[in-house]
Amino acid sequence: MAHLVVPNDDQNMTGVVVNGISPHILADHNQANEALFEQSGPCPFVAYGTIIVSHTTDEVVCRGANFRTGDPTQTDRLTSIHGEISAINVCTAVFAARDMTATQIFAAWGELSIYKNAKSCPMCASAIRWAGFKEYIYGTTIQHNYNVSWGVITISSYDVFQQTRQLPGYQTVMLRQILTNETDPLFSWQYDDSYPYPNECVKRISATRGYLSCVDPAML
Repeated sequence: MAHLVVPNDDQNMTGVVVNGISPHILADHNQANEALFEQSGPCPFVAYGTIIVSHTTDEVVCRGANFRTGDPTQTDRLTSIHGEISAINVCTAVFAARDMTATQIFAAWGELSIYKNAKSCPMCASAIRWAGFKEYIYGTTIQHNYNVSWGVITISSYDVFQQTRQLPGYQTVMLRQILTNETDPLFSWQYDDSYPYPNECVKRISATRGYLSCVDPAML
């Protein structure tokens, strides 16, 4: 793959304090990987996980992963969606079940933080800004995934956010490249036969996909 540098993508903020918020403290609550493993197993090929957390109580309000709704009662529905949209859909259902109005739901996003184990695609980053989340915290970058042969749209969340300053409401705080030592390996094995597989999984040819996939050793 030809070398390409994604503009404004490599901005490691580990240890930086933004608007009085320490990403080191916030990272302690990052359970996006656990959400991924809960919903997709220990070694999913598409390893994007999301949690949405109350900024004030640190309560995990909802979880999501790529190709999962986040709702265990609906695992066969709404499958072709990204992890953050999965989690947002689950939160919307949670709020609706509390008889919250559309106006109340819109206001609620401003009190929530969304954690991603990898940076969002431009469309999902736009959804995060339209919702008006208080914080958007992610680990692995688009640049990293491009470098290890993932197909990506090379527009960073930073550049998306720069074009949303005119939106009303809270300007979402973005904290970048948190815990990449834990998240990068989840995206590094898929196209590299020599890279260690996550969670002691083993690689096998997938009968349905026709290419190498990762298998939980407990299932062998």
